[in-house]
Formats: sequence, C-alpha cells, structure tokens
Amino acid sequence: MDRQVLHYTRAVVDLYFPEGNVCCDYCPLMETYARRQCRRTGEYLPTPGKHEMTVGMFCPLIIEEDDHGESDLRDG
Repeated sequence: MDRQVLHYTRAVVDLYFPEGNVCCDYCPLMETYARRQCRRTGEYLPTPGKHEMTVGMFCPLIIEEDDHGESDLRDG
C-alpha cells in the first residue's frame, strides 16, 4: 500500500490576545509542561523577566492592526 502524501491543505485560525499583550505567555500555542516551547515552531523559549513580553525568534504570526490603526509588538 502506497502511503505518501500528495498534497497538504492549508488551514488558518484566528488567535486573540488580551489588550495588546501579544506575547508567547498569552498564546494558545505555548507548551509549558516541562519547558516553555512553541507548539508551532518547536522553539524553546526563555523565561521572561518581570513585566517582560517575549515573542519567539521564529514566531510565524502576522499581527494585524486593531480598530485604532495600531499594531502590537510585531508587524506582519
């Protein structure tokens, strides 16, 4: 039986972050069982300092502007 993949279907989801806090700590893709790791990229992330918002170096998220024309932390 031939078990190869001939093509993939792309799926897009919406992720929402509270009040402009676009960072790994509020992302549903963050894995925190043993170490802080992004489920999307596999990247291990450092523990942020107090009041520090971090985004992984390989984060693929494209941040859209909000209703006020402002973008959060990263431009897509």
